[in-house]
Amino acid sequence: MTDNAYPTLSLAERDRRWAAVRGLMKEQEVDGLVVFGTGRDRADAYLTNEGSDTVLITPQDDPLVFMGDVPLDWYDAQGSRWERWAPAWKHGDTLANLAEALRERGLDRARVGIVGLTGRFVGEGDGSIAWTTWQRMLGLLPDVEWVDVATPYESLMIIKSPEEQVLLRKAASLGEAACRAFVDTARAGGNEHEVAAASFQAIIAGGGWVRWPFMLERAGASMAAWSIPEWFEMGGAPRILQPGDTIAAEIFAFYAGQESQQQIDVSIGEPSALRRELEEVCLASYRAGIAALRPGLRFSELAAIMEEPLAASGTWNTGPMVQTVSPIYNSATRIDPGVDPGLANLPHLPSGHAIDGDFVIQEGHAFAFEPNALRDGQRVCIGGTVLLSAAGVEELNDIPNRLNVV
Repeated sequence: MTDNAYPTLSLAERDRRWAAVRGLMKEQEVDGLVVFGTGRDRADAYLTNEGSDTVLITPQDDPLVFMGDVPLDWYDAQGSRWERWAPAWKHGDTLANLAEALRERGLDRARVGIVGLTGRFVGEGDGSIAWTTWQRMLGLLPDVEWVDVATPYESLMIIKSPEEQVLLRKAASLGEAACRAFVDTARAGGNEHEVAAASFQAIIAGGGWVRWPFMLERAGASMAAWSIPEWFEMGGAPRILQPGDTIAAEIFAFYAGQESQQQIDVSIGEPSALRRELEEVCLASYRAGIAALRPGLRFSELAAIMEEPLAASGTWNTGPMVQTVSPIYNSATRIDPGVDPGLANLPHLPSGHAIDGDFVIQEGHAFAFEPNALRDGQRVCIGGTVLLSAAGVEELNDIPNRLNVV
């Protein structure tokens, strides 16, 4: 990592990851591991440091092999600036090459781990491998005993090494810049497209990137839903911001593959008494989570602590109060929407979702703190990225940790 402004990972980090994955293979008693990187978060990049589609690794110190098309970016003048982690590749039919590589290593009748059938990456709970791809894999390698090792593999990825923490801090700093641009651009008479565009510009101009869903954003005098804005999918005119509106977003700021998240919420003019009350619920949740976060605490325990202010205040949530970054573990969502009189006109109350997994928190875990509270058609959501490092609890964002007023 020679450039402090634009840090990268070293070959020592590569070797650490490969050794960790080979240790996982020994624990899972598999003779090889195939990682599909076809989804949003490119699980293969943990081994290659770049998106390369499909990767094979064995317990021995054999070269890592990835399958796919000719990696042209390796061979032009611009691409030569980067140090590649995977020295071997097979050109052509990805699955045919994978089958051949397994046969060459005597693994076509072995127990082989697979990553991609299930997952905790965004939108990949049912995996990222297409049904037709998997059926062909089974046909090409009928005698392989496939073992789903996504959970232990992702458990390695979710703990940030010291080098990865440097990248995460950079990602969060880009998210902070995006929040600053968001607040500075939001104004009465302006439109929501301009605010979103300013955030994206700040991230990319700083050397970062964004990934689907790119941004969750909503603007208006009333707010209950939380999703990709309608104009992103359907077109239509932007909201022209008026006094009394809020404009809020969930920002996904990436740097070098590390994801940070920020929940920015801006009031156009002085917020109502209800919005201030909702902000206090969120602040209480955030502060409780920061005070509790430590190694040895279970994720479920952290979630329960951060959910207490909801129960005490007669509010509910549309998103988790806390999640990991990344892969994703979410705390419970849509907790007790029946407390909200503003939902009385709905034919059915929103369905709740329980916490979707648990683990023991340790040094290197990172989180998106995103407490949110709703009542009577109003919503407030605050928070940013929080890292548990050797130095303790690091709050990597500041601007989104409160309701901003312009």
